[in-house]
Amino acid sequence: MTDHAFDAVAQKLGPYREALLALPEPVKRQAFDIRFKLGQPPALFGREGVFFLSGGGAVRHFSRELPGLNAAQMEELLLHICGYSIFSHEEELRQGFVSLGACRAGVCGTAVEGERGVRGLRDVTSLVFRVPRDFPGCGDRLFQSGADLAAGVLVAGEPSSGKTTLLRDIARSLSLGRFGPCRRVAVLDCRGELGGWDLGPCADVLRGFPKAQALDIALRTLSPEIILCDELAPEDLDAVERAMFAGVGLIASVHARGASPQDRPLCRALLETGAFPTLAALSGRASPCQIASVEAFRWEALPRHMRAGT
Repeated sequence: MTDHAFDAVAQKLGPYREALLALPEPVKRQAFDIRFKLGQPPALFGREGVFFLSGGGAVRHFSRELPGLNAAQMEELLLHICGYSIFSHEEELRQGFVSLGACRAGVCGTAVEGERGVRGLRDVTSLVFRVPRDFPGCGDRLFQSGADLAAGVLVAGEPSSGKTTLLRDIARSLSLGRFGPCRRVAVLDCRGELGGWDLGPCADVLRGFPKAQALDIALRTLSPEIILCDELAPEDLDAVERAMFAGVGLIASVHARGASPQDRPLCRALLETGAFPTLAALSGRASPCQIASVEAFRWEALPRHMRAGT
């Protein structure tokens, strides 16, 4: 069976397209991302470890004889994925990525500082292409757990544990009414990763907006019952509280690792807003999209500045 998700990413990678498409299907299916690093051979990272691209396919062990990428090749690949218009992706590059439809390329290099912070990147050293996959039904356990998703859910997991894929499936199930009535869902697709698939009749996607702005637009114009977004950060705490006090359920993800993600400061701060009465922890990158636990949390829903000790 062909791995269409991997092939869809490979199709966008210009001079490496044919070599990637020709890889064996078992290698493609286990890949989380495709990495290009200056001076090193292209590599695939996945559940089975690292595979390095070679003239005859892919090998498991690193060798100095494998051809590394030079600066001209890195620049050409970056130009290719930007459609030969760096300017059109300037804002994305300032944040360290390039959106390629339903997938994202992380970009590493040297920050160019301006009066208002980072204004761009130069001397690109790495490009990391995530391989997005769709697993319909991966969120079913959360619905079957009895949790009230409309009241708010925080999904915690390490990188490559399937947070985005799980959120996408949750949005689709809510929109389609698979476990109850159809719900109006506003999807904040800030980096172009949550969309790209059919999310059903009741899901509206705001793509490419900064998270706080997208949330305000959704509240004002889309009349959502539930807002769904990916990868919350400390600067999103105020936006989380605005959504909660507007009477809208929020389903979001956060980076966290280990058996007790609530012990991580950001995760705990998000739970303490009262916006997330349910915490769903993922198993990890070895078992993408697998929910390890679903726990209920109850916190006093007060703004942070009104809580005792703040």
